[in-house]
Amino acid sequence: MDVLTRYYKESLLDNLCQEYKGLWQSAHDDKEKLMKLCLRQQAIPHVATYAYQRKGITKKMALEEFGAYINGYTIHDADDVKGYTYGLYVDYDYDNDLIVDKDVVHIMWTVGASVVVPITKCPIIYISNHSNVHVVCEGYNHVKIYLFDQSKVTLEDVDQESQVTIYKYSDKAKVEQGKFCLSYKIKTFDKELKL
Repeated sequence: MDVLTRYYKESLLDNLCQEYKGLWQSAHDDKEKLMKLCLRQQAIPHVATYAYQRKGITKKMALEEFGAYINGYTIHDADDVKGYTYGLYVDYDYDNDLIVDKDVVHIMWTVGASVVVPITKCPIIYISNHSNVHVVCEGYNHVKIYLFDQSKVTLEDVDQESQVTIYKYSDKAKVEQGKFCLSYKIKTFDKELKL
């Protein structure tokens, strides 16, 4: 049984909703469709949690099976919102800045990378699976960050005109502010993870 089938079957045991079951079945043999399905904002917490719990999704599997669709590849309209762009970053090379040029980004198994939000960009960023990244906001940003498991985000350089809202879905997740974090518009909330 391949890892994707195992993930799907284990997901069924946890009462996956009917809509998602149907979408999964129709996309199972098309990796780009599967990636689009996994980047839906309703699906990202589920995917992040299952990967963290090692239920079928591993870093190795993501890199080998979906390498063509990660670390810069753009998925369009995953949530059926016309014009929205999505991207998945797995074990991203920390020697290169991760420029957030998409509307929704999920970062997994990435340690040491600088996540740069260009001026006036207002993305939604999901961070999971022991990731530890540094966020730079170049100005006039309104960034939402969803932080899972034991992941950590350091707000390294945040322009004073930028706003960052962080939702922590684990008491083990960590948020720090660097010395160049100039914004007073940073809020952190603890949230209960409901799958």
